[in-house]
Amino acid sequence: MKNPGTLIVLVLLAAGAAVGIYGARSFLGTPPPAPGLSSAPVAAPPALPANLPPLGKSDDFVRLRASDLSKASAFGEWLKQESLIARLAAATSMIANGKFPRETFAAFAPRGKFLVLRKGGKVLVDPAGYARYDAFAAMVAGVDAVAAARLFEELEPLFDAAHRELGEKTAGARATFLAAAAELLETPRLEDGALLKEGKKGIGWVYADEELEARSLAQKQLMRMGPKNQDAVQAKIRAVTLALGARR
Repeated sequence: MKNPGTLIVLVLLAAGAAVGIYGARSFLGTPPPAPGLSSAPVAAPPALPANLPPLGKSDDFVRLRASDLSKASAFGEWLKQESLIARLAAATSMIANGKFPRETFAAFAPRGKFLVLRKGGKVLVDPAGYARYDAFAAMVAGVDAVAAARLFEELEPLFDAAHRELGEKTAGARATFLAAAAELLETPRLEDGALLKEGKKGIGWVYADEELEARSLAQKQLMRMGPKNQDAVQAKIRAVTLALGARR
């Protein structure tokens, strides 16, 4: 169980609870038409509201709007990246599909190694390692859910545009955000003393419980934060989804 960069959640609520979720799945690319048949006419994408900049020139606008969501230095550094909306849209789509956008949120990766305990010939998760995620969980917990939801609604047309560029055909940003939130909220609570076993070469430790190990990468990343931090993160996700009008 290597030490992945951890962040799926701050994006979900931090940059504006910003990015889609409820049953959305990625479908990249469009199949070619059958021989002899012409493609159906493609509808022009909806125009952006006058108060929003074009997607390709939206970074400064997003930084300005999102800067008050968290005063954490790591969040401020993360906002300096380019193509923020596109990054968040892609990351949320990955989370909705159970994947973990490691590279997108590497800046939030915890320091130190994954810790284990050896007792009576068994290997267990060491609860002391959860402290690596305390600062991140506190940052997420400190986000104003209502403000995050309002920011998402303001930026939603930009996220929708980013989803169209990703090739999303079945759901917009809001649906994708709700799907990603659902994926994380369905994560089981990992109690202390979870047994581990050696994984295949290059993987390190994996959960001995096959049901836990079968969980998605996104859910296992959240479990890795420890029960207390997971509770804090899930509580904030629920608050954001409720602020967006979703019942969860």
